Amino acid sequence: MSEPHKRPTSRAVLLVAAAALLVALAACAPATQAPLPGGAAARQLDVTARIVYHRMAIGYLETGAYTTNVLVDVQLPTGARWTLEAYPDGGTSYRLRILSTQVPGIAWEVSPDGVRRVARP
Repeated sequence: MSEPHKRPTSRAVLLVAAAALLVALAACAPATQAPLPGGAAARQLDVTARIVYHRMAIGYLETGAYTTNVLVDVQLPTGARWTLEAYPDGGTSYRLRILSTQVPGIAWEVSPDGVRRVARP
């Protein structure tokens, strides 16, 4: 004969429910990047890179092509510069690199895919 099925205790049910809730909440948490080295200057350059990304996206939406004309009035932090590294015919894509004398060792690469920190060449 088979043994009767044991009913889980309320404590076991509570533990399983809490674990499921933690897993669900962890899935909703935003991804994080490593803290920015370089302090305030790096944070300022990061914001500038994101502004450049959004300006380029808006220019694309307005004209149907990427153009650096939209960057004419972007305020660059002291010591910063941007360089156009790739710009295929017709403005179908682009890649910019933003770096600063105030932030050694890292640069920001901006493309239609977004903004990412990269090792400075």
